[in-house]
Amino acid sequence: MAIKADIQATRVAGTATSTVVIANPVRLKGIIVANSGGGAGLVNLNTSASSGGTNLLTVDVPNGDVVNFSLPEDGILFPAGVYLSTATNVTAVTLFTDKFSGPNLTGQNG
Repeated sequence: MAIKADIQATRVAGTATSTVVIANPVRLKGIIVANSGGGAGLVNLNTSASSGGTNLLTVDVPNGDVVNFSLPEDGILFPAGVYLSTATNVTAVTLFTDKFSGPNLTGQNG
């Protein structure tokens, strides 16, 4: 039987590229990406805001569509936080992660 855990949703505008979305170490469990209707969309999530960061997830979004994806098993661990490095033709991105803020939580939920 799977262990139940709280999740947290974090939304960021598609214009907020090269910025930290979540600063804490966290596991990404799911993602929703909304295309702006201006052509095929692309989202890259990195381990740092710099161009030298490691890309851990790339999502392609068809023109005018919304992609909703749940990651299997334990998701993807972002050990130094989640950075939105690329968001092309994207209105918004919503990340579903392990809960990383609240009482009795540390940054060590990986």
